[in-house]
Amino acid sequence: MGKTAFLFTGQGAQHAGMGKDLYDSFKTFKNICDEASEHLKLNLMDICTNPAELSKTNNAQTAVFTVSYGIFNLLRENNITPDFLAGFSLGEITSLAVSEMLNFKDTLNLIKMRGKIMDAACEHSPGVMYSIIGAEDEFVETVCENTAGYVIPANYNCPGQLVISGETEAAETAVKTFAENSVRAIKLNVAGAFHSKLMLYKQDEFKEFLETLNFNPPKFEIYSNITGEKLEIKNDINIFMREYIIKQMSQPVKFKNELENIYKSGGEIFAEIGAGKVLSGFVRRTCKDAKSINIQDSKTLEEALDFFQI
Repeated sequence: MGKTAFLFTGQGAQHAGMGKDLYDSFKTFKNICDEASEHLKLNLMDICTNPAELSKTNNAQTAVFTVSYGIFNLLRENNITPDFLAGFSLGEITSLAVSEMLNFKDTLNLIKMRGKIMDAACEHSPGVMYSIIGAEDEFVETVCENTAGYVIPANYNCPGQLVISGETEAAETAVKTFAENSVRAIKLNVAGAFHSKLMLYKQDEFKEFLETLNFNPPKFEIYSNITGEKLEIKNDINIFMREYIIKQMSQPVKFKNELENIYKSGGEIFAEIGAGKVLSGFVRRTCKDAKSINIQDSKTLEEALDFFQI
């Protein structure tokens, strides 16, 4: 069996009922969810089963992280650990926790503050995101560069799928250009222009919070949203990671490059951990010879345990 990468889902993967059967079936998972509930003074399972509550950015991010973290711990209990880690946006924060760069409670605090800052940025600078389907990356980049106003390529998902993000008028102008070139654009149901400079609102408040966090060297090899390559920590780890987390929220996600580089490094099995199957789809389109599985409930967990024990 080849090397294994764990991929952690991001915001947008959440759905009502996620994690419920794992909570009812596994004490380890239940304890993690209960610890998160107690620490944040909320009821995580109530949120996970309530679509209205789960639609709120802060609740969604907390729920997606905790479910992914809980599943990782169920796998680790069965001596299943990764060779590589990667996560999509919020999922990269999950990677920091499972690699023990941050402890569980500090990660919960980080996600809560991150969600607060993102919400404030969306209110202050409204924006939109569109998924551009079937175009070459270079064409999407050129259209963004030549569009008046602020719009950028934000999520490099997989071949033929790149998300743009920015000011509403600029993004809509870019979409008209894509339509004129027979390229499809789908508006995303998101609160604002994530992974763009519009997320830098209240950066000073975020920096002040990050000063309270202390980071440890990672236990696993992590691949970076910002570079698409292995996360290389330069100089003091605390200074580096505090700056990195701000950049990670406001710069493009180079997920396609992460998958390609993991594959080149020997990654043959990609296990998507958390709600949904979106990242598994990205793997199939990017690394065609790789094996992809997703683990999000009791059924898929049991299937994964059988797979890894072969």
